[in-house]
Amino acid sequence: MGFSLFKFCCIVPRMALISCPDYGKEISKTAKAYSNWILFIALLLCGSFAHAQDNSLFLKREVKLEAETYGYRVYLPKDRNPKKKLPVMLYLHNNGANGTDNEKQIKNFDKFINLQPKLFNFIIVFPQARPNSFWIGEQTEQAVKALDQTIAEFNGDAQKVYLAGHSLGGYGTWTSAVLHPQKFAALVPIAGGIVPPFELPPVAKLLFPKQIVDILNAPNPYDELAKKIGDTPVWVFHGADDESISVKESRNIVAALKRNGSKSVNYTEYPKTDHNDALLKAFSDPELYKWLSRQKLKK
Repeated sequence: MGFSLFKFCCIVPRMALISCPDYGKEISKTAKAYSNWILFIALLLCGSFAHAQDNSLFLKREVKLEAETYGYRVYLPKDRNPKKKLPVMLYLHNNGANGTDNEKQIKNFDKFINLQPKLFNFIIVFPQARPNSFWIGEQTEQAVKALDQTIAEFNGDAQKVYLAGHSLGGYGTWTSAVLHPQKFAALVPIAGGIVPPFELPPVAKLLFPKQIVDILNAPNPYDELAKKIGDTPVWVFHGADDESISVKESRNIVAALKRNGSKSVNYTEYPKTDHNDALLKAFSDPELYKWLSRQKLKK
């Protein structure tokens, strides 16, 4: 049943494209919307049945940071030419994937890749944060070290490094970009923010780097973040009905970026969409990958 359904999920999007042919290299907005909608429904259908995670797509690796050893996963495109440099994405997972099993952080990514394998023509690094931790401090540093290790091992293109994350990882996308300026060619925060959805006790801030504490303590944290991000290209995604992280977080950050002069801001707000479905929709959108392919660090 699962295999037949998965084949159905892979075939239906292609049927959508066939039913809306490309005339004169211009596909109508209706056709694009229809195709993306079908892909999203396919993902939901696959996820609603028992789905055996295909972990074989993701290599196991380890990185050492001081006395700690952290596991991470690496996705390599199937037909990768080792002699050709490829872009690299660092993906920061949400709170539900924290742990030490080196598996939870790759959940569902086999579905994203198998549905549209040609879109994933870049390397992806999947670090895993420790239980009850944030993407801050040592957790950020182990992720960045895993990224650097992957770039060196698999001939990644250091000029085309992308940073993406969902929920907790969406917050981590913003903070990691602040802590590592000029590292990332593009940012893709999904259902994230900068101001925590709950009041942090003063002792918690002692664990945060000074750059992040300064942002949180600023009269307007969103403007302060925008100044740190500068003109780094960003594409922000959020669901309008998100009950976990208010959509106002993304709206405020996007408005601050534009107010502070950024010319490289994209924002997609999905109507009638909750916290987790925003991730499904964002990673099912072919336009995201086209946009990423055009991003490169300025020398």
